[in-house]
Amino acid sequence: MDNPNPEIKQVKRDVLAADAPLEDTIYDLLRDIRDPEHPNTLEELSVIEKENISISEPDEFMKAIVRVQFVPTVPHCSMASLIGLSIRSKIQESDVLGEEYKLDINVMEGTHDTGDEITKQLNDKERVAAALENQVLRGLVDDCLRGVAHLREVPQ
Repeated sequence: MDNPNPEIKQVKRDVLAADAPLEDTIYDLLRDIRDPEHPNTLEELSVIEKENISISEPDEFMKAIVRVQFVPTVPHCSMASLIGLSIRSKIQESDVLGEEYKLDINVMEGTHDTGDEITKQLNDKERVAAALENQVLRGLVDDCLRGVAHLREVPQ
């Protein structure tokens, strides 16, 4: 385990309005993704923050870029690629983004020892597709996407 004692923040749950901005909708999708090493969400661990989700104006190809930046809990986090892959999968599987958007997942600059390399991998369609075809890796992503609710349930 890379970070045995992560800082955990208390989170406030607001109901998302039907006409919420796209950034808020994306944040709401991502907030419950479970960290691969801890029984906490990416929101509780401050891996994702609402302020780190942005949408650019459309480019020359008429596509707006949705950029999600995340901060691993430690600079040497060995799970950063899995976290990024989980973020990408959650957004893509939600169908919240139409054809007019390009998704860009980034490790926030200066927060991880190999952040540039991980960011490059997370935005390479072929690498992402190959990673998700690996059943073991797909299972790990699915575990993260399942969230923490099932981990916190008390067995009867």
